[in-house]
This record gives sequence, structure tokens and C-alpha cells, in this order.
Amino acid sequence: MDPFATGVMITLYVVAQMGIGLYMARNVKSETDFYVAGRSLGPVVATFSVFATWFGAETIIGSSAAIAKDGLSGARAEPFGYAICLVGMAFFIAGQFRARGYVTLADFFRDRFDVRSETATAAITALVSIIWAAAQLLALAALLKAALGLPPAVTLFVAAGIVLLYTSFGGIMGDVYTDLLQGIVLIVSLFLIFFGVAAALGGFPAMIGSIKPEQLSLLGEGETWLDRIDAWAIPILGSLVTQEAIGRFLSTRTAQTARQACFGAAGLYLAIGMIPVMIGLAGAHVPLSGGEGDDFLPALAKQLLPPWLFIVLSGALLSAILSTVDSNIISVSSLVSVNLLAKTREKISERGRLIMARAITALAAIAALIVALSGESIYDLIQLSSALGQAGILIAVLFGLYSRFGSGNAAFGAILTCMGVNFYTMALWPLTQPKGADGEAAAFSGGFLLSTVISLLAYIVIALWERRYGTGQTASKAL
Repeated sequence: MDPFATGVMITLYVVAQMGIGLYMARNVKSETDFYVAGRSLGPVVATFSVFATWFGAETIIGSSAAIAKDGLSGARAEPFGYAICLVGMAFFIAGQFRARGYVTLADFFRDRFDVRSETATAAITALVSIIWAAAQLLALAALLKAALGLPPAVTLFVAAGIVLLYTSFGGIMGDVYTDLLQGIVLIVSLFLIFFGVAAALGGFPAMIGSIKPEQLSLLGEGETWLDRIDAWAIPILGSLVTQEAIGRFLSTRTAQTARQACFGAAGLYLAIGMIPVMIGLAGAHVPLSGGEGDDFLPALAKQLLPPWLFIVLSGALLSAILSTVDSNIISVSSLVSVNLLAKTREKISERGRLIMARAITALAAIAALIVALSGESIYDLIQLSSALGQAGILIAVLFGLYSRFGSGNAAFGAILTCMGVNFYTMALWPLTQPKGADGEAAAFSGGFLLSTVISLLAYIVIALWERRYGTGQTASKAL
């Protein structure tokens, strides 16, 4: 199909997305409606929403490319690690947070610890979400550029405008129901590519038979044991306390529904996530022109699918990106409005708070656009967003939920310590190491594991100091 026909189809798809968001906006009467959908979601809708929020373009494109290159070792994060993470979220986080009626992750820190740790958590988490949204905008711009042939700067502004319009009005309620459409398109498209690979290899038995035993190892070649632990720890532990998923299950009717949604999303994530795994394992044996790195799946689809089905794939990728970036933008808005600007909101009417929420959502989209225009690559932005402060926040949440050990000083200390370790491993470590033949310093091995261990030690040491010298606050009212 020519670029004009492609543009028409993508435009119609985007208009449908925006129509759903604007239609749902008529039910948004308060800030609670905007950020947690009036706490009205049932298990089916909530399950699909959590699934669609996490099942992003990197799951489809990145994991299939990594698996084609490295075998099952490329699938540790997607889908295995993140599916396990959702199960952990169901067991340890979802029910407890929903039962307490929080709106954001940072609400827990105000309730259990203090305003200082609440502010630090909200600021760090909002920054991470902005960076993650910027990476998704770059991916969306690249997709629009490939489909429509527009200049990169133009597609970036168009991508940001699409997200800004339908997210600012519908809030999470609009996002949840567009997630349903996005999820269906995504699943159908993946099955089409899967069947195309099977046909290219001579049927399903031949497809299974093409997979080599060496492709089925979960251990990466040349990895250290620290690399292997890190490869599992980042998706499983590093994403347990992400605001994007938390905002979804906090929108459910009950604590039990919140847990059910996370369990359901984990099962769906693993089942649907196995399709890119099979595509990567078997597709590696399809004679392919081009398709290096992240271009593997698009090149495979373009070669195997009729033009109109390739457009369906473009719609699927668009769906995956939109379902993630709208969650990022709403997460930033909720953290800024509810936590960072808490005092400003005290004397504002409910209608005023809703207007404020929509305005901050628009500003969050603009902030993501500015970061996306900075010139950083998608990979660099994703790497940055996966590291900042997550281990310290996780340590504080787990101690705070399941013990009376430690106060605001311990939580704040763990978060600051984690940020310090992250800064060292990402920024200072390469500067202190000798460069190799390629002129690049070696990456730090086990960076997330190191930040987790040091954050844990920081929390324990400060909490013990408080207990001995009486410098901490009293135990949490939340407990």
C-alpha cells in the first residue's frame, strides 16, 4: 500500500482512539475519576489494562530481535521476568495498596513515612515516567516516519499531539478502554506474524523442528554470575513499584479485584509474550533480507505478510506504544498533582482540581516531548529510566508494608543512597575505567544488584541508629 493509503488507515485508527478517550471524558467529574477511574474497574477490564500498559513495543520488537540473536536468554525480561513481577505485585503490593485507598505510589510514603520521602519518591518516579514516555514518543515517531515518510521532527510533534489530546481529557478511564482496543489489535497482529513464519518454514511441525537446542538456553554467552542475576532482578524487582501499573490496579473496585487483575495480567502477559518468543526462535531461520537488530520483526513481517496485513502490524505497534505512553503521562500528572503540589490543592474545589489535573497532564506530555527532542536514543532513554532510584523505593515499600522497622529517615536514606549508586554506575564508572580498543569503557556489571544491596544496607543501618538513639518518628499509622 502507498503512503497515502497507509496514512488514511493510521489516521482512522488514531481518530478511533481519540474518540474513545473523549467519549469517556464525559464521565470524568472529579480528580478521582481522572486518576483512578472512580475506582470502578472490574477484573476483566483491569486485567487487560495492566497487560496493555506493560506489553509495549519493546516486548514485540526488542524481545523478538534479542531472541533471534541470543535464543531464550534474550527472553528473560520479556516475557518471563515481567510476568513473574506481576505475580509478585499481586502477592505483595496490589491488595495492600488498594485496601488503603491510595491514588499514587508516593501516597504510601506520606502515610507510612513522612512528607520528605513522599516528595523524593514522587519526584524520582515522575522523572522516570517522563524519560520512559520520551522513549515511547521516539518509537512512535519512528513508526509514523516509516509508514508516512514524514520528517522525524514533524512525526515527533504529531506523536506528542496525539497523546496529549486523548490523554488530557479522558484520564485513566479513557486509557483503560482504549487499552481494550489496543490489546485486541496487538494480539491479532502477533498471531498473523506467527502464522506467516509457520507458513514460510513449511508448517507448524517444521517451525518447531527448526529451533536448535542451543537456542533454548536461558544463560547468555560470556556472562558473569552478576550479569545473570541482574538480568532477572531488573524486570522482577525493578518494576514492582512502578506507578504505571499501580495506577491501574488502584482503579479497581476492591483489593481482591486488584490482586485478580495482576494475576490475570501475568497469565496473559506470559501467554501472549510467548508469541514473540516463538517468532524469534523460529524466525531466525527464515532467509531474510536485512532485519538486523530491532529491525528484525518489521523486516520479517514486511517479507512474509501481504501489504494490508503489514499495515495491521503498524496498527499493533501503534497500539503498544500508545498504551504505554498514555500510562506514563497519567503517572507523571498524578504524582505531580497529588503529591508534589499537595498544599496547592488544599483550597481548590473539586472542579478546580480536575482542571489542574488535565493541565498538568498536558504539561507532562510537553515535558516528554522536550526530552525526546534532546537527541538521546530510545535505548539510552530506556536504560536510564530502568535504573533511577527504583531499588531504594522498593526496599522502603517492602519494609514499610510488612514491618514497623524504620521511619522516614531510613526510607529517605535508602532512596538517596540508591540514586548515588545509580549516578556512579551510569555516569562516573565509565569515566574511571580504562577504555578498550573501541574507545569505550566497560559497562558496570551488576549495577541494579549493587544498588539494591546498598539501599538495603542503608535502610537497615539508619533504622537501627534510630532505634538505638531514638531519632526516628513513631511507627506508621498505616500499620
